[in-house]
Amino acid sequence: MSLPFRFLAVSPLIPARDVEEAIAFYRTSLGFELDYRDAEPAQFALVGRDGARLHLFASQDKHLADWTGLRIEVDGIEALYARCQEAGCVHPNGLLGERPWGAREFSVVDPSGVCIAFVQGKG
Repeated sequence: MSLPFRFLAVSPLIPARDVEEAIAFYRTSLGFELDYRDAEPAQFALVGRDGARLHLFASQDKHLADWTGLRIEVDGIEALYARCQEAGCVHPNGLLGERPWGAREFSVVDPSGVCIAFVQGKG
């Protein structure tokens, strides 16, 4: 069945206990650019890189951050993995490797506890 529309991108909302700390993490560790900040200090910010956009919002709910996860498809996963290893943000249970579903992936955890899997291949 063909539908008359397409989904073009996704921009998840990411809880951050400290939005300024989250901005610094995504910029320094992952190479994102700050596209928008609502105030100083920020309560909401938008960071992006290539086709990925993340909306960071202030939330003190630790459970929300701990249960938030996302997957970002990438090219050049080895270079990104090396950068994340250097930054010390690779999840100890999420080392780079081939997964049974055909993807090559690894995971990081941001300062609030949000888990992000970077995926190359069948994600």
